[in-house]
Amino acid sequence: MASVFSFQAVSDGIVMNFRESSTFGSIKKAVSLHAAEASDFFTGVNLYLNLSGLELAYEQLEELMEIVKNYNQVNKIYFTARKIKEEKSEDNYSDAVIINRTLRSGQRVKHQANIVIVGDVNPGAEVIAGGDIIVFGRLRGVVHAGAGGSKDSQVAALKLDPTQLRIASLIARSPDDSDSSKLQAERAYIEDDQIVVEKI
Repeated sequence: MASVFSFQAVSDGIVMNFRESSTFGSIKKAVSLHAAEASDFFTGVNLYLNLSGLELAYEQLEELMEIVKNYNQVNKIYFTARKIKEEKSEDNYSDAVIINRTLRSGQRVKHQANIVIVGDVNPGAEVIAGGDIIVFGRLRGVVHAGAGGSKDSQVAALKLDPTQLRIASLIARSPDDSDSSKLQAERAYIEDDQIVVEKI
C-alpha cells in the first residue's frame, strides 16, 4: 500500500498522493483495502486525490470516486493534479507510517517521516516523527513533529489536547481549562517562531 500512495497534511485537509508509476489496478486495490480497513480515516476532513503524473480515463476516475465513497463522513473530496512542494528529502519523507490502533500509556512510536494514527493517543503515550503527525482521534499524549529540526512540520488531530506538543525545537501544551469532551479538528504549526493552533 505504501508503494502506491502516501499522505500529506495541508491547511484544510489531507492529500492522498499517488505514485506516478502506479497502475490503475494497483490504485484500486490499495485504496479499496485502505477504505475497508480504515473507513473512518478521513472523517470530518477534506480529501484531495492528487493524480499528478497519472493519466486516467474518465471512467477510471468515476470508478475511483465510487471506491473513495466507502470512507465515512468525508467533508469534501477533490481531484487535483498539482505538484505539491516539499522541502523535505523525498527519500526520507515520501512515505507515511500508518498506525491503525490506539496508543496507550507507555507505548512509543518513532518514525523518520510522517506518522498517521487511526485511533487515540492516550496520556502517557509518545509519538515522534521527522515529518507531520496526523491523529484521527483524540491526541492526549506527548508528540514531537519535525524531530529532525523541520519547522515546516505540523500536528493535526480530531481533538488536539496533548500533554506536551513539540514541533522542531518549540514546545507547547494544552490549556488547563480545555474542553476534552467535544471533537474539533485542529492543527498546530510554527508561525513567526511560535506554535500556532487553528481549527481545520
